[in-house]
Amino acid sequence: MIELKPYPLGSRAIFGMLTPSHDSGYGSYEFDVMSPDGVVCLDGRVMVRELSVDRLKEASGDAVKEAQKLATAHCSVINYIGTATCFVLGNDGEDYLVNQMQDAAGIPCTSGGKAVADALRFMGAQKIVCYTPYKPDVADISRSYFRRAGFDVIGEKNLTFLNPADVNNVPPLKILADIVHLCEDHPDAEGVFCVGGCFRTLGIMDDLEQLVGIPVVGTQQANMWKCLTIAGIGDKMPQFGHLLGADRL
Repeated sequence: MIELKPYPLGSRAIFGMLTPSHDSGYGSYEFDVMSPDGVVCLDGRVMVRELSVDRLKEASGDAVKEAQKLATAHCSVINYIGTATCFVLGNDGEDYLVNQMQDAAGIPCTSGGKAVADALRFMGAQKIVCYTPYKPDVADISRSYFRRAGFDVIGEKNLTFLNPADVNNVPPLKILADIVHLCEDHPDAEGVFCVGGCFRTLGIMDDLEQLVGIPVVGTQQANMWKCLTIAGIGDKMPQFGHLLGADRL
């Protein structure tokens, strides 16, 4: 007999993650790795063809229907996890979409932009630097989003990708070196936002924070932190950085 995890897998919480359609499995894998015992993450999909403003806006058209589908699996929280897909809607547009999802699903909903902003506030980071995969137009929109949310973006490095698959291919050690240099150029920074769930930062987050000496918030970690917080689950996971290692309840 094969010993499997006890049924039900989501005995403590089920998180519905509305994942950009281009994700080939690594994003879902990272959520599984970060899930404490008794927590399971389920995927919905929203269309993202490329990292352009018009294509990113398309994703919101799938969100409400996908949230309704995930609600039938008795999710505890549903999260529209993409950050760029939130930034292009603007702060008010993101709030409107989350409210639409919540009304349709009948359960708590959140989103990637809100998760990251709340995570940075939780870590006490107001002056931030951003490491992004974006071209200048999307980077400008992202910067505006954070400034409207009360943050001071004092520096950034943009890799100018259009194809989302290119983001997944960036070696983690390059990300680490780039962010170290970015922080050296901006010693007044109080936190780093590594933008985009396709960056493979999960395995380097603890080392990266030790090198730069300030909190580093990644999209995946922030989305998991937000869902755990809404669900009232306080398990600490310091191996994934200060955000998931801190008391949050």
